[in-house]
Amino acid sequence: MHYKQPKNRDQLLLDAHMENWVEQDSVVRLIDIIVDRLVENNECCWSGSSNVGCTSYPPAILLKLILYCYFNWIPGSRRMEKETYRNIEVMWLLGCLRPDHWTICKFRRENKEFIRNSAISFRKFLIDNGYIEGKAIFFDGSKMKAYASRDMLSEKSLLNRISNIEQQLEKYLENVEETDNLEGMLEQEMKEKETLKKEIEKLKLEKTKLKHLKDQMDELGVKYLSPADPDAKLMKSRDGKIAGYNVQTGVDPKHRMIALAEISTDQCDINLLKENYENLKEQLGINPEDIIADKGYANIDALKEISQNNKTLCYVPIPEPFSKAKDRGNGIQFTYNQQEDCFVCPNNKRLHLVRKAEKKNGKLQDRYQCKDCENCPLRDKCTKSKIGRTIYVNPDRQWISDHRQWLNKTENKNRIKERKTIVEHPYGTIKMIMGKFCFILRKKPKVQIELDIYSTIYNLKRLINIENRDNLLEIVKNYNWRLT
Repeated sequence: MHYKQPKNRDQLLLDAHMENWVEQDSVVRLIDIIVDRLVENNECCWSGSSNVGCTSYPPAILLKLILYCYFNWIPGSRRMEKETYRNIEVMWLLGCLRPDHWTICKFRRENKEFIRNSAISFRKFLIDNGYIEGKAIFFDGSKMKAYASRDMLSEKSLLNRISNIEQQLEKYLENVEETDNLEGMLEQEMKEKETLKKEIEKLKLEKTKLKHLKDQMDELGVKYLSPADPDAKLMKSRDGKIAGYNVQTGVDPKHRMIALAEISTDQCDINLLKENYENLKEQLGINPEDIIADKGYANIDALKEISQNNKTLCYVPIPEPFSKAKDRGNGIQFTYNQQEDCFVCPNNKRLHLVRKAEKKNGKLQDRYQCKDCENCPLRDKCTKSKIGRTIYVNPDRQWISDHRQWLNKTENKNRIKERKTIVEHPYGTIKMIMGKFCFILRKKPKVQIELDIYSTIYNLKRLINIENRDNLLEIVKNYNWRLT
């Protein structure tokens, strides 16, 4: 038979010089230089401060391992530990050091600020070297599953379970009392009594835990709670309702790199535009000329403030109210009469201002009402109210009208359409690296750490595809990585 023959396992093959273990253009060399420069220029005090006891692993070693493993779709600490024994590139990167999974977890848990600062510092590096322009930022949000069960506890289910436990306890205690009143109990009855006592203790413990969860729900002011990750919220996603987080990103269109990555517990994006904008300015010191987002971010107050105070163009469509769309379907349209400050219906009836700046659904709106709907032929289609048709109008309706007209221009419509081609790529790549379970850390601060790592890895992958490797190594070596 004419087959290729494998090498003899007793033969020495691995080069004696560690420097020759990895290729010159391997990404592991880039990670090595970036982390060394970050640690040199930014303080990271983690263990190793005492000369007594076992020596600690350097922060640079653990950060290199974490970044390399996330880059290669290995987010779990136990799997990271295995890589230190079998992966030649990891052995070269760590100098054959082998931290266990507990040490990796502890470093990731205790160095939230350092990991976050490293992620922000890397984005600043991308800005300073022209990979991120910062002239336009595309915002988007995506619901991602937390490390928690899909079935969250509700207040009703908790109270029902506590009630059931109390009923069982009452029944078991009665049985124990009956057994105590019997004289000369048989051995079998004694065993049953001990079993009952164990069951009572088990139920009491469960009741205490459930009451603690109920207190947590009251303290947080939520209707649903995940015992595994209390910070996670019940969110509606493409996969149904999940315990998760609303992941916010700001993407620069030049190379589709992530300029902002934040974890939010808000179930909707409506109140996050201003927060994202402020975080972007605070972290990177950039004030974009254009902000592009979908209609989910259409908060009128935020749009006005950003566009007027910061002179930033906001390409954010403002959705039409449901009631207005319904009226249009029924052939009803209200026209504003500026001289009389009233709205005129198709039957030429007037809706006059009844109350100004009335709070409705958490927003201030002007209320207009018609008092002459009695014999109107359109009444069945228009309203079922006995007092006549009422409409609520935003006090900033003129600004909204001007904004919609501006967005109706062809070039602005194309700008909004461009959003999908920019924001979806980062989410698709990050979710592919994450795999089925999304986040593996619990509670918001730790989940933010994980998102910072994923965003850094995504930007690193984009950078490798854009820049020549030799040029990139020189740029990284000569850059000042100090985060001020």
